[in-house]
Formats: sequence, C-alpha cells, structure tokens
Amino acid sequence: MRSLRKNLILGTTIGTAAVLLSVGILLYTLVRSGMTDQFDRSMLDEARLLASTVEQKHERTSINFEEIDMREFETPSGPGYVQLFLPDGSVLFRSPSLGRANLEFIASIAESPTYSRVILPNGKPGRAVSITFMPQVEDEYGQERESESFSGKSAPKITLVLARDTAPIDSSLALLRIVLISVGLGAIAVLAGVLQLVIRRGLKPLNQIAAQISQLGEQYLSARVSVYGAPQELEPVTERLNDLLHRLEAAFQRERLFSADVAHELRTPLSGLRSTIDVILSKPRQTTEYQEALSDCRKITAQMQSMTENLLSLARLDAGQIEVRPEPLSQGQLISNIWKQFGEEAESRHLRVQWILAPQTSITTDLSLLTLVIRNILENAVSYSDVGGWIRIETTTDEGKTVIRVTNSGGILTQEDAEHAFERFWRGDAARTAATVHCGLGLSLVKKSVALLGGSVSVRSSPGGEFQITVSLPNQ
Repeated sequence: MRSLRKNLILGTTIGTAAVLLSVGILLYTLVRSGMTDQFDRSMLDEARLLASTVEQKHERTSINFEEIDMREFETPSGPGYVQLFLPDGSVLFRSPSLGRANLEFIASIAESPTYSRVILPNGKPGRAVSITFMPQVEDEYGQERESESFSGKSAPKITLVLARDTAPIDSSLALLRIVLISVGLGAIAVLAGVLQLVIRRGLKPLNQIAAQISQLGEQYLSARVSVYGAPQELEPVTERLNDLLHRLEAAFQRERLFSADVAHELRTPLSGLRSTIDVILSKPRQTTEYQEALSDCRKITAQMQSMTENLLSLARLDAGQIEVRPEPLSQGQLISNIWKQFGEEAESRHLRVQWILAPQTSITTDLSLLTLVIRNILENAVSYSDVGGWIRIETTTDEGKTVIRVTNSGGILTQEDAEHAFERFWRGDAARTAATVHCGLGLSLVKKSVALLGGSVSVRSSPGGEFQITVSLPNQ
C-alpha cells in the first residue's frame, strides 16, 4: 500500500529539488557568463594596448613593446601568449612564452574582436581573442598620418591573437559548482527532515479520526467524530463521516424497531391461533364448532400471510429488486375490478360509495405495482370508515398527470398524526385494538410503490372526520 506521508515527502522533495536544480543552473550560468565576459574584456583591453604599439614606418612594420609590461609573455609556458600575423598568415611576432608553438590564425572582421576556446601550448584550456587592425603610419618626418596609404602603398592589416590560461576562472567556477551542489543537497536533506515533522504533525488529525472510528461499534453509533483544532480541509471528511454515522444509527434503530414490531405483530395472531386451538381441543365438540374454529384459524393465518407478503414486498422495494414494466391500462377499469374484492365487506359495514371517474382515462405504468397501490388504499378506506359512513373514489388528469384520490369518513386522526400513516407498523389506534386485522404495512407499501413509479402520494385528515389519500402518477 502506498503511504500518503511518503508520497507527500517524496513529491515535495522532488519538486523542491527540481526548483533548486533550475535555480542553481541559472545562477551558475549567469556567474559563468559574467566571469567570462569580464575575462574577455580584460583580454580585449590588453590586445588593443599591444596593437597600439605596432607602427608602419618607411614601408616597414615595427613593434615597440618597451613601455608595456611583457613579463607574462616572456616566460616559457607562461600564463599569456600573443602572436601577430600578416594578412598572408606569416608570423610577424611570437611571444617567448609560445616557444616553438603557434597560436591559431583567426582573422576577425574589421576591428570586431573574435573570441574562442583554445588549448594552450602547455596543454591547458585557455581562451583567445583575435583583432585585426591597421598599424600606425609615420612618414619620413616622423609625423603620424591618418591615411592608410604610404608612398602610394596601403599599410598591411595586422591580426593579433592573444591567449590566456583560464585556470582562475575554471577554479572559481569549480568552487561555485561544489558550493551549489553542497548547498542544494544540504537544503534537500533539511527539507526532507522538516517535511517529515510537518507532515507527521499535519496528518495527526487523520490518525485521531481513525482512532475514533476504530472505537465505534453497533452500540456506539450515537457517537460522532470530532477532532479539536482539525484543519479546514478535514471538516468535509468529518461532516460526511458524521452524516454516515447518523444514517447508520437511524438504519440500526429502524431495524431494531422493525424486529420488535414484527415480533409484536406476530405474537398477537399466534396467541389467538394457539388459544383457538387449545379451546377447541379442550373437550369433544360438535362438527359445527370445529368448523367455526378452523374458520377463525384460517382468518388468522390469512392475516399472518398478508403481513408476511407485505414484509417481503417492502424488502424487495427497499433492495430495488422490483423492475417497473410499463404498459397502457385504464385506471378506472382497474379500480372497479379491485373494488370487487372489498364490495362484500363494504356492504356489511353499510358504506355508501361515490364514484367520480374521469371518462376514457388511461395511463401507462406498471400493472402489478399500481394494483398493489390501489388495493391497499381501498382496503384502508373500507377498514377505517365508520359503520354507515361513506367512501369517495375519484380520478382526474392534471397537467399530464393522473390523480387518484380516495376519501373516507370516520377519520379520527389529526393532520400531524396522519403524516405518520406511511410509517411501518404505525396505526392510529395506539392500543392496537385491531391488531388481528391490520399490521400497519399497507400505506408503507403504497408510498414505496408510488415512488418507484415516479409519482407522489400525500395524506390529508380534516377535523370533520375525512381522511383522504391522493396519488399523483405521470401519465406516460
């Protein structure tokens, strides 16, 4: 596994080394250029001084070095070398330091100097400057003439080549290289050490967060991650972690409540089933009594089967295992067909049913899911209407949406309580007196199914006893 600390140290060190290398190269280049320019200017000044001693007199070129310090040119293999050439390349003058060696004849344009790197006669590296000039011309009276002509002839152009040992520059540049490399490596080493400390301290809040997370468990999901003095960059991390912990806590709480509610819901019908069986087996009975007991047991098992199927449907909806398969259908005809399942119970409760169906209305949606939605809404209306009350079933279309609205009388819930109607196992009768009839999962299924169909569902409970559920679905 790659270490974040190592990546930060390595990346920063490499970046800093690249910057130091670039700066060092630039600094070395500038210093070398400056020292070379200064060295070249010094040689050029000396070359011009030497050139000023060359004279043309009586058609003869003469050199007068008497007033110039020529000691550096007189010692064999000395630091300075000078040689003068005539236009045809023949040697006019050679300094004693050259011995039998010659400097390279380098002709320059006009009086512009030409610089070059050379290997000196002593085998050491050096630098040479070459200038081409006209010697001073004197007539028979010793007067200098401005003209290049003398007795009708032009004075010859002289090329002077001056070379010097660059050992002082080379030693200075070598020392500079050593200093730059040493300072650079030292700076990188110090930087790596400082980065190690800084990054270790900077990553300390991450270690604290990791330590807090490692202590979390199922029983400690109410705890939240908090690091005092953490940098701003870690705030989004801690916020997302706390959000995740909040959701996990809520999920575990729902699971615990779900398990408790399922146990409660199953305990009541199982107790009723066992009591009925115990009573009927307590003594011999007539056939009709056995039939009535079996009928009661069948009702209880049917209710348990319904609750189990609802739980399985909710689990499949939560897991996203139900695939929506749209198809065109008439919701009015579908509602009428589903209502037949509750017609007998509605009559036994003396309920009046009012139909307000939009004519020729159709919708493209999933048949099985819409059937589940309508069946649970109608079952809820029939079960919780007051005896002798009424139910109103209506469908409308509004801005490309199909609206199904079911209203029943006998509602006893406030609007605040009605908002909990879609929660699992929630029922308006806190004492659960109807526990053998309903388990509080129908409207939860409605909400999940409508959401999967891309619609919305709402509930309204008025003080007058009306309880209304409205489903809005896209009319594809």
